[in-house]
Amino acid sequence: MLKVRHLLLLMMLVSPWTHAMKAIFWQPQLRDNTVSSPQWATLMQSLRGEGFDTLVLQWTQYGSAFADKSSSERLQQRATAAQAAGLKVIVGLNADPEFFTRQKQPAAALSHYLGRLRVADVQQAKRWTERADFHPDGWYLSAEVDDLNWRNPQAREQLLQWLGDTRQQLAQVGNKPVYISSFFAGHMTPASYAEMLTEIEQRGIGVWVQDGYGVKTLTPPQRRLYLDSAAGCQPSTPARGVVYELFQTQPGKTFSATSLAPEELKARLRQKPNCGKDRLYFSLRYLPLAKDLLER
Repeated sequence: MLKVRHLLLLMMLVSPWTHAMKAIFWQPQLRDNTVSSPQWATLMQSLRGEGFDTLVLQWTQYGSAFADKSSSERLQQRATAAQAAGLKVIVGLNADPEFFTRQKQPAAALSHYLGRLRVADVQQAKRWTERADFHPDGWYLSAEVDDLNWRNPQAREQLLQWLGDTRQQLAQVGNKPVYISSFFAGHMTPASYAEMLTEIEQRGIGVWVQDGYGVKTLTPPQRRLYLDSAAGCQPSTPARGVVYELFQTQPGKTFSATSLAPEELKARLRQKPNCGKDRLYFSLRYLPLAKDLLER
């Protein structure tokens, strides 16, 4: 009986983040096809050697990109090579380039649109379970959740319904963890933002919060308030982890990102949540080991 008590105590003391991942995002681009298979295999092995344990494909179809059989198979070969190097692979599904515009539609149109997104994601997941030599370690929903468009209660309910239904249907294809990322820009209070993420987590979707370092929409103290509320160490903080941005944006209306200075990049790569939650970095093409392979 004493041994049982000791075992129960040990289980209570073990952090729920003991198996937290150290992941890198890869945002596939058609121009990445110039990387040969041996070069990609070496890159994946180098990632593993640097301590990364997971590769997150941000998407496996982006609009019409990667929709044809040839380019889709090439992506699957890349994912298989990553697993062969010892990395887990979380498969991003379908990405709509117009998502941030179309999510502003009236309720009826939005409901129809989100339904089509769910169908596209499930179809993409089915395609990625057909390959005998590759088994996804999780699913990633490429539609990012912001703190502006879902403040309205009706829109929020549509968001949660969509995510919950998508989680259930993906489980029927392959019962793997499902993740989505989120970003903040000061449109909600830190507490209300954390509340929204809690509601998403309750639908069975793990949330990774983007730290906002690269886009610099908010000041460092402002960003810290949101990160502490959404991804801090308190039991009430909902997020599974933090996405650390490895780039800096340039002034202008069109999004333009460049690499960080070497010392700044090294400091960013040392960033991790204090309580050992998932730590993810965006993105692969900004790492020095990918400099001569992946165009930026």
